[in-house]
Amino acid sequence: MVLDEVGYYGTNTTYFIPLNDLYLLGLLNSRLGLFYFTKTCAGLEGQTDTYLRFFGQYLEGFPVRLVNASDPLMRSHHDRIKELVKGMLVLHKQLKEMRNSQAKAMIQRQIDATDRQINKLVYELYGLTEDEIRVVEGKTTGEGEAEPILANTPATTYN
Repeated sequence: MVLDEVGYYGTNTTYFIPLNDLYLLGLLNSRLGLFYFTKTCAGLEGQTDTYLRFFGQYLEGFPVRLVNASDPLMRSHHDRIKELVKGMLVLHKQLKEMRNSQAKAMIQRQIDATDRQINKLVYELYGLTEDEIRVVEGKTTGEGEAEPILANTPATTYN
């Protein structure tokens, strides 16, 4: 998922979320989001990878963790995710413009570290256990464990 700040047009079928919501962008691009969509979305087989097809029904079913504004920890995680996603967007722009390979490697390390921070916050928001985190991160086979991970988080309409 990307944030379009310019107003590009898609030449093929394009699905978009008409919000400038960095929190939602962080959830959807987190490791947990990838895990969910890998288990839910139809895939197209490429030469070496499977490419996910993001139809509306798959996005509608994503269990967005709504933030209780009266819960200081949830609010803090929400705000921190937004900050980190904003920084991530800047880092990706810098990476794209960078020509020096050493500088690119440094920026990529910052991107990776930011990804880890976002993932940690998302795991905490969703209340994942250490075992569930290992499954999401592909550190176990996860056979038979995929469905229960988000089972306690209902899909919500996010406005």
